[in-house]
Amino acid sequence: MELRDFGYHRFDDFLKKNEISVLADSYLGHMMSTNAGNSVLAANYSNLLNLSVAVEALIDRDMHTSWLVDNLKELSTSPYTEMQDKIYLNSKVAAEVTAGGLLAETFNDLKPLSEAKGAKTPDFELFDSGFAEVYCPQTSQQNIAAVSEQQKSQKGKSVVLTFSRPLTGQAYGAKKYPANKVIDRVINHKRENDQTRGDATNLLWLDLTHGFDVVSDDTQPLKTVLHAGTAYTGSFGVWHAFYGKSGESTFVPERTVLKYLDLKFGYYQQQQEGLFRQRNQLHGAILLVKDGIIFFENPWSSTPLTDGVKKKISQLHRFRANFSWFQCGTQQLSSSVIDNELAKINWLYQ
Repeated sequence: MELRDFGYHRFDDFLKKNEISVLADSYLGHMMSTNAGNSVLAANYSNLLNLSVAVEALIDRDMHTSWLVDNLKELSTSPYTEMQDKIYLNSKVAAEVTAGGLLAETFNDLKPLSEAKGAKTPDFELFDSGFAEVYCPQTSQQNIAAVSEQQKSQKGKSVVLTFSRPLTGQAYGAKKYPANKVIDRVINHKRENDQTRGDATNLLWLDLTHGFDVVSDDTQPLKTVLHAGTAYTGSFGVWHAFYGKSGESTFVPERTVLKYLDLKFGYYQQQQEGLFRQRNQLHGAILLVKDGIIFFENPWSSTPLTDGVKKKISQLHRFRANFSWFQCGTQQLSSSVIDNELAKINWLYQ
């Protein structure tokens, strides 16, 4: 099986030119085997698509070839662990190659940065005094361990039943407070590991396609699901991870119907402040999801993004403007827009 079998001819030619063979148990080998025969229906179809677009963007621009070759060797040879269907250990390498290539399509001066010991080191320099940090949240390790234990305890049975919560984990509160658990998993690592640089433009590239399986609709402050003639309303938590307010943002239990609100059952508040409220040096976040790219602008950043940077972000591969939160031109997204959205949500639940 080769990448050209999926239509990625130039990607395949590049591997052959650089004498890179794809092993079956590697990241690329795994992506191809799970995509074979499934096309766009494959769970990780977008992972392979985004990686191919990224690689071809770097090839077209003859950019950072040695960096690209080294990373593709890693993705083609190192074992990629599969713990359970649709639950995978993230590959930071894949996330960085994808981010680098897709960003290079519009940021022509992009440069990968080597990690400097004891210093804040973003992953890429996009332009003079403009940087991007790549983060790919991990599938819950606690959930992986719990599922493994469930499987071991049922060894020998003809039917094995396991309960999996890859995003929230299975510790106390995972089912009762799922949005808070999603918020923790999306950005808690970034609360503790700030790579932003002072007097610079700082962007966070958040890869939510490995293990999370997030789609654009999941990134909105409210999500409504229609099922059997009933509208269920709730919040996934990704939007609140950046914009939410501790003690004020309200979440409701799963399968909440606005017509039949029960204020005494299952309501809970956001535990931690949204990341943007804590980081005025972080100008925005670019979210890679299964069906595109979304941009969140930070209304509390110390300086607004330039019109040129916003325009480049809007020209990224599969950019979803209708799901993005930003203000046009040099204007900064107003915090009042966020406050009004949070007030609307709280009003709905009263």
